[in-house]
Amino acid sequence: MKFTFPLDKVTKYLLVVCCLCSLTCCGWKFKVLSSQLPVERVFVSGAENGVGRELLNRLKRSGVKIVSSIIEAQVLINLEVINEKVVVGFSGAGRPRELELRTSVKLEITDQSERPIQPLDKLKIIRSVNFSDTDVLAAQSHEAFHRQDIDKQLAIRVIERLQRINPANYAN
Repeated sequence: MKFTFPLDKVTKYLLVVCCLCSLTCCGWKFKVLSSQLPVERVFVSGAENGVGRELLNRLKRSGVKIVSSIIEAQVLINLEVINEKVVVGFSGAGRPRELELRTSVKLEITDQSERPIQPLDKLKIIRSVNFSDTDVLAAQSHEAFHRQDIDKQLAIRVIERLQRINPANYAN
C-alpha cells in the first residue's frame, strides 16, 4: 500500500519560506571584502609569483595606485612566497596518490622609512589533492585550480591586513 501526503501550493510555499527563514536566522553570512583601503599609493616587493600578481590585480581594482618607487609610496608591502608540493600518500604500486600544496607568505607592511606598520606576519594555506594514474591531465588541472585559489585567498588575507592599518600613524 502506497501512502502519499498531499501538499497544496500554499503549504509548499510556506515550507520553503520556513526553511529559508531558518537559514537566514542562524547568523551565517558571506564575508564581504570591502574595497575601501586606507592608502592611495603602494609599493609591492616580491610580487613575481601568483600571490603577488593576484594582490596587484586586486589593489588596482580597488583604486590603489601601484607605484614603482619607494619614495612615491605611502606603504611598502614586502612579500616572500614559498610554494611547496609534498607527496603524503602512495598507492599500492608506490606511485603518488595524494599531494599537499603548501603556500606560505611572509608579509611585512612598512612605511616609507621602513618602520613596521604591521609586524612581520606569516600566512599559510595547505590543500590536499588526490589523484589517480588514469587521470593525469585532470590531476594537473585540479592542482592548477587549487594553486590559483590558494593565491587568491592569500591575496585577500593580505588586503584584509592592509585594511586594518591606521593611516594617521604614518603621515608623509
